[in-house]
Formats: sequence, C-alpha cells, structure tokens
Amino acid sequence: MKKLYLVAYAPSSPYRLIDLAKVAYSFNFVTGFVVVRPTGLAAQSGLPEVFKLAYKYGKSLFVLSQLRELKDLLSIDKLIFIIQNNKEAPDIEQVIDMASDSVAIIIQAGESPFSKEDISMGYVSRINEMNESFSPNAVAEATAAILKIMRLLR
Repeated sequence: MKKLYLVAYAPSSPYRLIDLAKVAYSFNFVTGFVVVRPTGLAAQSGLPEVFKLAYKYGKSLFVLSQLRELKDLLSIDKLIFIIQNNKEAPDIEQVIDMASDSVAIIIQAGESPFSKEDISMGYVSRINEMNESFSPNAVAEATAAILKIMRLLR
C-alpha cells in the first residue's frame, strides 16, 4: 500500500476532530488527514486547530465537501468505511488485502451516518476485535495500529 489517508466524516465536535488529527499525524505511514463535511464547532474552531497541527508536523490536510472528491482530487483507489455496528461487515484485514495503491479509511466522526450513496463508492468494514461502543478516536487508533502490524508481518 503506497498511500493511506485517514478521513473524518462529518465531524461536529472540535475536540473529536483535533484528536482524530493527532491520531493521523502520529503515524508516519499515514499520507494525509482528510475532513469531509465538517459542521458546527468542528468547522468553526476545530479546523483552525487542525491546520496548526498539520503545519507543526509538516503533514497534509484536506477539507472536502463530499466524499466523491476523494477519488477525483486525491486519486484514491479504495474507500473503506469503518462501521462498527454492522455485524455483517468483513474485518478490515480482509478488505485491506483488496487495496492497491491508495486507500482512504473513513471514520464516522459525528452524528451524521454515512449515506447509501457514499457507501456505494467503497467497502464497508469493521474491526472484529472491537465492539460498537468505541469512540471514533479509538476506532482510528485501532485501525492505524492494525495496519502497522499488517505492514510488519508482510
């Protein structure tokens, strides 16, 4: 896998957005952090703080209005939606194996669920070792850790 993006979908809390950015920027193998459809305080006060973090760490930050822009602007091959409460979804390890050059791991960062149109653009996945009560930050951290372990094992 050459490029990996962590995507915060529809964040509404500035604190959650900042914490997700810190997760993305703490892993060297994450190419960039993407925020899609930020709302409320996340857009007003969270984004300026995330921009500061991106600058401080020399990392990239993209703010997009729609998920389809991921494929258009960043040439991302695979979109992987992490939906922990979907018991039928395959484990992320199985879905990642289908990925080629660039992958976006999309985490629901607010109260807005993924639309059917959005989900149709990619793959639904979950982390089987976690239950659905974990926060988006915990899911992002676990996802990044699993991807790191998978890289070490290959």
